[in-house]
Amino acid sequence: MKKYSIAFIFVTMLVLTSFAQGNLTSDCSAEKLRQIPGTWKAGQQGSIVNVAATDLIKEKAVIADIHNMISSNYNPKGCQIAYSTVFGKNPSSGETFIADPYYYAMYILRYLCDGNSTDKSKYYVDISTPTTVNIVANAMYWLNNLYAANIPVDDFRGYLKLEIRPERKNGVYFMGKKKESYNEEIYEYRWLITYNDTLPFTYISRKEYLLLQKKRLEKSILDSPGEKEYLQKYFNNISEYLKKPESELSKDAICMWNDEERFNGFVEEGTRGSFIAIKPNLSYYKKNLPKSSPQFFTVVFKIAMGDPVFEANMAAIEKAVDFTKLKDMLGK
Repeated sequence: MKKYSIAFIFVTMLVLTSFAQGNLTSDCSAEKLRQIPGTWKAGQQGSIVNVAATDLIKEKAVIADIHNMISSNYNPKGCQIAYSTVFGKNPSSGETFIADPYYYAMYILRYLCDGNSTDKSKYYVDISTPTTVNIVANAMYWLNNLYAANIPVDDFRGYLKLEIRPERKNGVYFMGKKKESYNEEIYEYRWLITYNDTLPFTYISRKEYLLLQKKRLEKSILDSPGEKEYLQKYFNNISEYLKKPESELSKDAICMWNDEERFNGFVEEGTRGSFIAIKPNLSYYKKNLPKSSPQFFTVVFKIAMGDPVFEANMAAIEKAVDFTKLKDMLGK
């Protein structure tokens, strides 16, 4: 998560918790722990920043509805589900906010045998986890932070990086699967829930992208005159490309991650290491709603594969997170 995430603070502040051992016999084993009914625990709540009091009341009600939707349709097993919330925004992160960002987070904390205890029936709750669920209103935190607002005029790039084009599935958008660790099988599955078939962002054309890059290069040359000779060839590449016909310049900008500020050309969609340049689409939003109204949701399931507790609980959570109910909450 980005600036408002409390995951790292939260997991480090959890206290090792002991539980009644009624379901265990004289020994502790992972097989037995997996069968023990789990619990819910309200964790440390996150920041509340720049939210009007009336909006905060409504936003907390939305979060309560989300929690009830999941907790009434899912019973943890072999773990504790710690849940927390964050409300608010940094005003400098966007121009003209239409809706507040806020989110609900779940952390799957396994029951583990306590090998340090002389009592071989003892177990405890894990203090951290790679397996989480985040349901976010009015923000996409993996996109350099896309909000219900324009990108600030002084933003370093002036655009956001989309890794993969959304895929429409059963009335919502699948935003892709991403491996989160090189050494471990940890994956994120990302979903976007919107009004009808619309998106809260638009694709940037090649022409718009080049003009943004040209502006950045001009500033770089002005700030570092000694770099002018090195940067000039990329400036020339941009100038030459801008001479192409409109049919070419109007295409979506598909760019390489390591090619910013030194433009060598566009690439085909799906090229390894590429991204699609996008920007917020303020025409997506219903302007007459209070800032507390959810106007889109992102849902991110992150799971460490290979652990039976993580896999069983995540499968059950995915069934409990009702995309249709979340979609019905939009604009309310």
